[in-house]
Amino acid sequence: MPANPWTICLALLLSSILALPAFAAAPPLLLTHVAVIDGTGAPVQADMTIAIAGARIAAVYPSGSRALPQGARVQDLRGRYVMPGLIDAHVHLTGAEPDFAHYRRHLRALLLGGVTAVRDMAGDDRLLGYLAREANADALASPDIYYAALMAGPAFFAEDVRAQEASAGERPGSAPWMQAISATTDIPLAVAEAKGTGATALKLYADLPAGLVRQLAAEAHRQGLRVWTHATIFPATPADAVAAGADTISHSPYLVWAGASRVPDDYRVRAMGDFAHIRPDAPPILALLQAMKRRGTILDATLLPFQQEAEHDPAKVGAGIMPWSYAVTRLAHAQGVWVDAGSDSSGLPDASHGPNLRALPEVHAEMALLVEHAGFTPLEAIRAATEVGAAAMGQSARRGTIAVGKLADLVVLGADPTRDIRNTGSIVLVIKNGRIHRKDAPRGLPRAPEEGVNQPAAGTAAYPSVAPGRTASLARS
Repeated sequence: MPANPWTICLALLLSSILALPAFAAAPPLLLTHVAVIDGTGAPVQADMTIAIAGARIAAVYPSGSRALPQGARVQDLRGRYVMPGLIDAHVHLTGAEPDFAHYRRHLRALLLGGVTAVRDMAGDDRLLGYLAREANADALASPDIYYAALMAGPAFFAEDVRAQEASAGERPGSAPWMQAISATTDIPLAVAEAKGTGATALKLYADLPAGLVRQLAAEAHRQGLRVWTHATIFPATPADAVAAGADTISHSPYLVWAGASRVPDDYRVRAMGDFAHIRPDAPPILALLQAMKRRGTILDATLLPFQQEAEHDPAKVGAGIMPWSYAVTRLAHAQGVWVDAGSDSSGLPDASHGPNLRALPEVHAEMALLVEHAGFTPLEAIRAATEVGAAAMGQSARRGTIAVGKLADLVVLGADPTRDIRNTGSIVLVIKNGRIHRKDAPRGLPRAPEEGVNQPAAGTAAYPSVAPGRTASLARS
């Protein structure tokens, strides 16, 4: 009886597979003789070895205390320092670049600047979802991206052009990632639609009363989302946000409204608090900070954007905003409130024609402000940008500290950042998910343009806008 041709094909296929050599796991990577800053605030551990297997940290031990595994790849890092990858806990990527090609360069610049994860605090989730899928699968040289869907009252969407542009093509307030919420909203459905965008959190922005804030926070947590809010949601107060169970509240200057006799309905006055007469240690603010400590609410201070605005456009902020903001952040830290490090920007400083791809990411400057003005030690500022940032994203189990089982997201430095926090910029190499990234551009990738002339203006022939296009960013929000 002749053999069945399908049987012959199957036998040949199986024999071919069996003849192939087994795929061996990549040899472990050992970082030896390095000073470890683990991100918990603990003192530096000198002369340590970090063993990396695949994407994760397999062991951390004193150098020389174990034999080197056969075939291991060894990076001798004598005289170097290693800390966890930095987390910028407040970025807005939407509007930073006009198309995907430019986002590739932008995200790579963030990664090479030591940022291995970002928390995007609202934008166009059509773009963010795509970037996050590519970045989180390591299809891009990029920080991992976690992002929010924004909710606010109907008046916000009628007034705010940034929100309108971030939902272009949709009726304002109706996009699943930019929803107008009122007393008649089906809240479980609204939260489910937000979750369907791939967002891992809600951001409660403005024009929401305390009752709606409570309902939204409870439903978000029931559906497995985190709750990120402005410190004051106008008219909901900071105390309302904390009592509702917000996981993080953003912007230290907005805490001033906890001491005000009345919170206005208009969110546009958010940076115009009475910093001259409301003390940072006023009893209502102290009570708020104690409640935050008790509940584990993280303060997303974002000092840098307000410092920049106070310097360059002081009419937009209240008189005395920066001394007050430094003082209240210092007090929160002293009270035991966790404070993260967020830039409230695209992650990179601006140049004349867009983000400056050759500059350090702005989270480094935010860390420096925490040390220089808010009473943090360098170790505490590093913790703000690592362990606390991971907690703000809801990612503590996977990242944020140098510990066995966590992702191998690391930054190797040439100088000691515990002596000078600005040494976090002395980057030798970055490791993300166990892969080494260096500043020399890989073959085929164009060199970054010179500082200040990164890219032509959007809409010119050399720089065509591509959907979803360049939109007004919700940064500085």
